[in-house]
Amino acid sequence: MSAIIVKAMLIVRNGDKLLFSRGDDTVKKESFLRPLGGHVEFGETGAVTIRREMQEEVGCDALDVRYVSTIENIFSYNGKQGHEIILMYEGKLADVSLYRKEKFMFMEGERETEAGWFSKADVEKENIPIYPPFNYF
Repeated sequence: MSAIIVKAMLIVRNGDKLLFSRGDDTVKKESFLRPLGGHVEFGETGAVTIRREMQEEVGCDALDVRYVSTIENIFSYNGKQGHEIILMYEGKLADVSLYRKEKFMFMEGERETEAGWFSKADVEKENIPIYPPFNYF
């Protein structure tokens, strides 16, 4: 039996664009976007998780972190079933230079991953899904 994973994710706005990491499902042969964030560790609040994950992933603090919603996400990724409870937050990144980069690389665990700024029009033009499903714009 698999466990339900609790995650915290951060919605970061830059004008009409939002920050997402790009992922690929090799089984579905599908690319997708996802907000930055990660697993809530035992004893952490979601807001503390956001701050820790931003330090680990992009090397800066998250500011003005505020809770938005909770999402339940049951999905398939690379052929495996997953089940997440996601605490969604909005906030800002302390490193203002990241807002001037169209895209940048960051560390997600042991692997380097691409993040970038996407408008609603960019997402629609590329026809790329955002996971978990949520009304981001």
